[in-house]
Amino acid sequence: MQNATKATFKFEGFKILKSHFEMLGSGDYKTFTIKIEPKGTIYENSSSYELELKVFIEEKNTNFKIEVLAVGYFTFEIGSSPEVQHNFLYANAPAILFPYLRAYISSLTTLSGQKSINLPTLNLTNLRPELEKNTITK
Repeated sequence: MQNATKATFKFEGFKILKSHFEMLGSGDYKTFTIKIEPKGTIYENSSSYELELKVFIEEKNTNFKIEVLAVGYFTFEIGSSPEVQHNFLYANAPAILFPYLRAYISSLTTLSGQKSINLPTLNLTNLRPELEKNTITK
């Protein structure tokens, strides 16, 4: 049996800061587009990180629009290597937060009396350059 090692990063939770759902008609929910805008803040004094993901979903024929803004809260150990830290902040953190957004959007659409929107699992590594650009340190 291998010895377990303590993770240098920890997911502390998330909040939905904004949620907008607009149904303009009924239709086929198979042809929607997804846009994700990432933004991050590193708080050096508290060794914490806040990741904002703003998700826009729109049906091809504009039958519905969804906008959700969520923030994920993470902590990290001081002294972790910059390479490990960057991989976590810019690659792993979005992958950890996104499933919560998927579940929220599915519940939101189901509870609205409409057909449930089930977003696909996504490889979010393509968000890395934009997230690096949109991350500030305080």
